[in-house]
Amino acid sequence: MAFALAGKIKGRSACHFLREGEQVVGRAATSHIRLPDSSVSRTHAKIVLEDGRVTLTDLESSNGTFVNGAPITEPRELELGDVLAFADVELKLVESTPPVDTMFSQNGSSIESSSVTLEEIFGPAGGADERTNLFRILAEAGEILATHRPLDELYEAILDLVEKVATCDKAVLLLMEEGAEEPVVKASRLKPGETESELVLRRTMVRKVIEQRSGLLTSDAQQDPRFQQQQSIVSQGIRSAMAAPLFDNEKVIGILYADTTDPSSWYNRDELRTFTALANLIGVKITHARLAEAEEERRRLAREVQAAKDILAYILPTDLGCALGYEMGTYHEPCREVGGDLYDVKCLEDGRVLLLTGDVAGKGLGAALLVSNIMPIISVLIDGTRDLTELVTRLNRQIFLSTDPIHYATLFLGVLDPLTGDVEYVNAGHNPPYLLAPDCGIEEIAATGTPIGMLESAAFTCGHLTIAPGGILFLFSDGIPEAQNADGDFYEERRLRDVLSHKRDSSAEEIVASVRADLDQFVGDASPTDDITMLLLKRTLAAD
Repeated sequence: MAFALAGKIKGRSACHFLREGEQVVGRAATSHIRLPDSSVSRTHAKIVLEDGRVTLTDLESSNGTFVNGAPITEPRELELGDVLAFADVELKLVESTPPVDTMFSQNGSSIESSSVTLEEIFGPAGGADERTNLFRILAEAGEILATHRPLDELYEAILDLVEKVATCDKAVLLLMEEGAEEPVVKASRLKPGETESELVLRRTMVRKVIEQRSGLLTSDAQQDPRFQQQQSIVSQGIRSAMAAPLFDNEKVIGILYADTTDPSSWYNRDELRTFTALANLIGVKITHARLAEAEEERRRLAREVQAAKDILAYILPTDLGCALGYEMGTYHEPCREVGGDLYDVKCLEDGRVLLLTGDVAGKGLGAALLVSNIMPIISVLIDGTRDLTELVTRLNRQIFLSTDPIHYATLFLGVLDPLTGDVEYVNAGHNPPYLLAPDCGIEEIAATGTPIGMLESAAFTCGHLTIAPGGILFLFSDGIPEAQNADGDFYEERRLRDVLSHKRDSSAEEIVASVRADLDQFVGDASPTDDITMLLLKRTLAAD
């Protein structure tokens, strides 16, 4: 038969399991059964458990040792139910039969001895004293629950509160994270020399806390003779522990854990109820704080996106001029709030016209940032040289040195002589533009180099083309041929060429509108997958 001494010390429940052999009872830290009360002597008494018999001996204590109210002066054999008084501390000899089903441990310590659900806590079963204590704790939690603060600060404030609620050597807050199988430690209060990696919660316990939304209480495994051979339990020194689900009224988002190594103290069911109720309120608060931070992050990103849109609106032209004898049609639509396509038409000082389209790898803010880099650089370089190969070479090196290898851009850069229709160009890996001759032919303008920013020492060459009277130069990004419908089919360049061929006699703006309408009809309700840019230049008159 196993025995234990159970009772209260300074108003807190305590239970000490008796082990085979001799055990000293006293106030000293070295006592086997430590009673931290000033009325108890440092070495107060001795208990011997041998062959199922329990014997108590007073060790000349200052305030005496009593059995059932009577002082003892010589060894006294005890019986179950005897009330032992060590000075002012009373403990009862009871049979030790704590229920055991699920292990809950740090490296193998402690056993589950009780559990409690949220329904029990807030239901009608709680006594008046327990409700008073619960309301006191809730009052202390009010400031934390009502005040907005960053999550990291909130976690630390929660552990401050836990240390007030439960006298503990260790307090840990664990939260479920997306993609993680088990809760992740977010904040902890550990004993000196310990690390979070030493905290090991058994998966069966974690599942029970999360799935059953139940708080768990562990009993004192240190002095239970059934566990004396488990050195991991003894070495950790865990006497009692509690774990409660962080329930936000919809789901369990984590676990709150506390334990104590004090041999004179162990958590009781009332404390578990308070601890579990507190964990419920904390779960709600953490979820609200997470939502608040997510909303603030959404607003921050919205402000950044709007700033990027404002910058691009300033950089990308809205009023494209055109030389006499030419019509122009344009269209630009990013698939997100901001895009990575770029375009420009600019009249140079010598009367020529700069034609530019490009496509930055990627989408969103990162791509928009590279667009904001490329456009001003080209504007500066074009004013300093007439050699397009030199311009693109310098641009390539600048982009390569200022970005990582995964950020690059395709680019078509051409300079038009309006009088002759001649265009000198560099096509740095961009979609081959189409040159439509008056005789209905369509020519693809092949690349003359690699995308810029991909290789530091890339070589580029110039090409030449001529827009004949009535001819068309159509520049576009790959968002058109690679557009997909709901079935996953691509629009493809063949369909694009068909639209251009059928609408070639229309004005520049009407041709662009026709391509856009056909593309919209093809895509239907499918979400856009890439930015779309079109720049069409049509020569209407022969040069004088």
